[in-house]
Amino acid sequence: MESIILLWLYTLAFAVLHSLMATNSLKTKLYAKGVTTQYYRLFYSVFGIITTLIWLWMIYPLADARLYQVDGFVRYLLYAMQVVGLLIAMAAFMPIDGAVFLGLKKAEQSSDPFIVQGVFKYIRHPMYAGFMLFLLAKPEQSVISFHFALAVSLYFIIGSKFEEKRMLAEHPSYADYQQKVGAFIPKLWNRS
Repeated sequence: MESIILLWLYTLAFAVLHSLMATNSLKTKLYAKGVTTQYYRLFYSVFGIITTLIWLWMIYPLADARLYQVDGFVRYLLYAMQVVGLLIAMAAFMPIDGAVFLGLKKAEQSSDPFIVQGVFKYIRHPMYAGFMLFLLAKPEQSVISFHFALAVSLYFIIGSKFEEKRMLAEHPSYADYQQKVGAFIPKLWNRS
């Protein structure tokens, strides 16, 4: 039980720290001090990588026990779902300029890009959806890996709400996109 509590506390600390770094108020303060959007993005990327590694390093040694393991056809079905999850997450990067995303190159626009190409035509948050599917579809889950998957999924769901609020402020046409395209699961209806 202590390991589960620690995992959720570590995840909460990571989520709060990571989310604070993405707030418009912090960006505005940094921009006022002369930090460019490119260098902010580079710092945010490096900061995100380092804090993610620290977070995982803190979770890794937690006491754990097997929760479940599925075999047979269901195991292969779950592996297939994990592959689909990875493909969806990877497809999210296809219409994105990776150098701009990481802050290695200056963006053409100052706001976050509003992308409606590739997998973004079907899912508003394909990176999150893909990683959630990958984590939740593991055919073998320990107590820690299951709670990790739940914590990451909750963080992605909450984070997506903040992202969407920012996108609506920057791109008013995003509201129409929200109505037509599912956040994590494609809408197979009402896509007019």
